[in-house]
Parts: sequence; C-alpha cells; structure tokens
Amino acid sequence: MLKPKFLILLTLSVLVLTVGIASAQDVTSIRFGTINDPAVERVNQLLVENFKSLHPDIEVNVEYIPGADLVSTYTTQAAAGTLPDVIWLADLFVVPFAQSNIVFDMEPLAEADANFDLSDIYDNLLGLSRVNGEGLYMVPSSYDVVTMYYNKSMFEAAGAPLPTAEWTWADYTAACKTILEATGNYCFANGGGLPTFEWWAWVVPFVSGHGGSLLAEDGTTVTVNSPESLAGFQAYVDMWTTDGIAQPLDFDAGGNCFLVGKCATAFFIPGLMSALRALEPQPFEWDVQVVPSHPQGKFTGMGTYGYAVSANAQSPELAWEFVKHLASADAQRAIAANYAGTPLLRSLREDPAIVDLAAPPENITAFIENGENGILPTYFPGECGSLYAGQISQEIKDALEAAILGVSSVEDAFNAANENIQACLNESAG
Repeated sequence: MLKPKFLILLTLSVLVLTVGIASAQDVTSIRFGTINDPAVERVNQLLVENFKSLHPDIEVNVEYIPGADLVSTYTTQAAAGTLPDVIWLADLFVVPFAQSNIVFDMEPLAEADANFDLSDIYDNLLGLSRVNGEGLYMVPSSYDVVTMYYNKSMFEAAGAPLPTAEWTWADYTAACKTILEATGNYCFANGGGLPTFEWWAWVVPFVSGHGGSLLAEDGTTVTVNSPESLAGFQAYVDMWTTDGIAQPLDFDAGGNCFLVGKCATAFFIPGLMSALRALEPQPFEWDVQVVPSHPQGKFTGMGTYGYAVSANAQSPELAWEFVKHLASADAQRAIAANYAGTPLLRSLREDPAIVDLAAPPENITAFIENGENGILPTYFPGECGSLYAGQISQEIKDALEAAILGVSSVEDAFNAANENIQACLNESAG
C-alpha cells in the first residue's frame, strides 16, 4: 500500500498536467541520477542525447551515484526533497522505492501521451515496473529474460548433443554429465562475476517448474516446504549433490566460469552477449537457447534495470520526456545493436534490425522466444525482506547452502526456513 503522502503528491502532479505545462517552460536544467557502469553508459548517453535534441536550451546535469550507495543516497535525498529529476533503478528497487516516495507513478503521464504505447511492452516485463500490478514506477530498458548460453565448442569436443528448444532438464543433465566425464568441466556456472547459487531467477523457476510456490494464494502463508516446492529445491540442489554438474561453491575458475571456458553453460540475461563478443580472439564458439523444460513446463527468471521520474521532479512532464525515450523503437534498436539487451516492444519482435544481427549468437531470437517463459519474483508482505535482501533472502540462501554442502537435507533446511519466514511475516502483520 502506498503511503498517503505519496498519493497526495500524485494527485497534485496529475492536476498540473490538466492545467498546462507552464512550470516546464521555466526549467533551465534537469538532474539525472544514474550509476557509472559501462553496461549502462551507452543507454545513459542515448537518453541524454535524445533529450538535448528536443530541448537544446535545457542543461542535463548527470550525477553519478555509486551502485553500492544507491539506496542510502536516494533515501537521504528523498527525505530532504533533493532527489534528481530522473533516476536509474532496477526491478528489485521498484516496490521499496514506490513505498518510500522515491519514484513517481508515471502511468498517468504514459496514458496521456499520444506518442507512447504502454500496451506495446510485454506484459510480464511490465509487471516488474508495477506495485501489486498497478502503476508504472520504472520504464524498463530491455526484455531481460534469463536464457541459456552454451559453449558450442565444448559440447562438440565432448561429443555431447547441442541444446535444442525441446530439451528437458533431464536432457541438460545427461549432456552435462557427458561433458564432465570427457573434459572435467562443469556445466552450470555460478559466482565469479555471475550471480551466486541462491539467485532467485535460477531457483524459483525450479520451484514453479515442479508445481510449487513460495507463498500461498492468500499472499501471507509461506509454502517453501510444500511437497511441490521441496521437489523443485531438490532438483536444483541435485545439480551439485547428485549429478555434480554445477560449479562447486568453492571452485575458483579465475573469473566467470563460462567466459574463461571452464563451464559449459551460463544462464543469464541478454547483456552477457556484449561481454562474450568483446573477447579477442573469440576463445570458443557459443550460442544461446531457450531454457530446458521442468515437469510443469518452461520457467525462467527475469529482471531488468530502468529509469524513473523521481517524486521530487521539478517538472514531471519534462522528466517523462527524458525517460520515455528508453521504450522507443529507436532506443530499443540501438540497445540491441550493441548486444546489450533484447527489445521490450512487441512491435519489434520480428524487426530485421534485431533478428538479423550478425552472429554470434546465431540463435538470437531465443531471447525473444524465451520471454514467454519469464516469471516475476515473489513479493512478500511486511518488513521481512525480499528475494533480493533481508531475512527472506538470507533464509533461502542458508537453506540452499546447507543442502548443497550436505549439512542438512533439503526437507529439513526448508522446513526451518519456512518456519522462520512465517514467524517474521506473522510478527510483521501484528
């Protein structure tokens, strides 16, 4: 539930829209808060360049914020009413930033904008920008669905079949065992520059794929220890304990296990393409494929970064003009051309500028096709954290680690996690 103060701010902002944009005419500069990261710098530039072409008389002041200090910086600025007009954020921040009056609900601006088609953005990606299915608190940058990268050279050298769209996780495991036996290399890369083993975008799809869930439909009952959920966790843990195909938690590959050629696959978002293509010379042939199927179908995590109008924007209309360009066809084509993401617009699904990009990867449309399998992170009520941080994240991580290391069974570990998370939710609910 959004705080009353924020609802008042929203109402006032909508009223401003209905009486004209006189306030925007007085603006001589806007502040753009973002992170200084090579992975997003080109997108930062695209937004600044477009805004300057529309408003050459308005100065754009870029304020780089260390990623590690993002939350504390924005929280302090929000309390002081000094947030930049436009801010960088990621899907994990959408709910807490909306609840903390850091970001502005841009949906009224989007709906009033005849040149912006909200319905052209894929629904499941748009869900990352909403709170309880409502509002628009982030314009996302890319259709960032976790997809399988694979080392084609390693598969072929081991005599393992190449991944297909029809693969199940049993097929994946069998091929990975062949690779392990023939080369000594692992399959499922994690850590070393990739997310670590507890990343929800890997774990929760296993739970969903076995018919489980983290919360019951009532939104308050924890179900990480249901039979279906336990089956999903067990299948995930088996990659380490039973099949031995996952990169061990203590295995130092000397960097990203996939990039250095010591792991055969990496499950990650489209942005990894640019890092792979930058390797000179190319150390191995690689391609991408949709994720394998679980018993209940294909499931994979998704998440992305984006930009938002802040709650302190001096002119929400101008800030919206800055942000909305990210979801334009031109910007999305530019992101794709840099192999930094997959277009989030339905209208670009078969655009030759994207589907005919030079290989690798040869099968670049797998990113778009895999989008149909993308699921959103589970959001928990109260003050117990999320799948990204706090007690909930820690409980799941601890349970997985105990099971992977053989300290506890999956059932015992997640019975304890279920009890602890439920107790916290109950206490938070009062």
